Amino acid sequence: MTDTMPAELVENLIDFCENRGRVYALLSRCYETEIDAAFAGTFSQGAALSSDDAALADGFAALQADLAACDEGKLEQLAVVFDRAFFGMGPRTAQKAFPYESVYTSEGGLMMQDAYGEVLNVYRGAGFAKNPGFKEPEDHLAVELAFMALLCGRAVEALRAGDADGAERQLRAQLAFVQDHLLNWIERFAADMRKAAEGGFYFDLAAFTERFLNADAAELSDVLA
Repeated sequence: MTDTMPAELVENLIDFCENRGRVYALLSRCYETEIDAAFAGTFSQGAALSSDDAALADGFAALQADLAACDEGKLEQLAVVFDRAFFGMGPRTAQKAFPYESVYTSEGGLMMQDAYGEVLNVYRGAGFAKNPGFKEPEDHLAVELAFMALLCGRAVEALRAGDADGAERQLRAQLAFVQDHLLNWIERFAADMRKAAEGGFYFDLAAFTERFLNADAAELSDVLA
């Protein structure tokens, strides 16, 4: 990238970052807390995902369809799956998918291990702090996805300000974080999540999250090349 990028390229990059930021923010919300009626309505009635990857667009559409016309009973069923998969509530023999990087990258499968300290250092270096109302550790998937949404927003700000070098730094930071702190555990987590969900919204969410992160890393690599 240079400081004299054509206007059309700048606008394309802005659209690229804004669309990705929207998806990261939506995914972060999905993993942060149970689905409520307001979020289900907003998500299901929102814009479709614009992507050259048909499977990715179809995966997003499946999520919207899963949340369409959610009544109280369906929301309660989603909450049961959320609590069982992510917090281990329910039968001890039920499949779990604890959404913490440390659980999937530490030798003993424990929370608050090396990954926790590593992402905390990255956040501090970027001037990022999680929502104080969210009490889970910083290597929780919802926080890592929220951090990516923030970096997407910062890239947009740099591009609008004509700061191509600043935008490139934000894009490189995004690629590094996806590679170092999302792709290193999302495949195993998503597999566990699909087993725990056994179908429906959270099954589709696991599949979409894994595919989106892999596709995003590839797209970022292409853009930076």
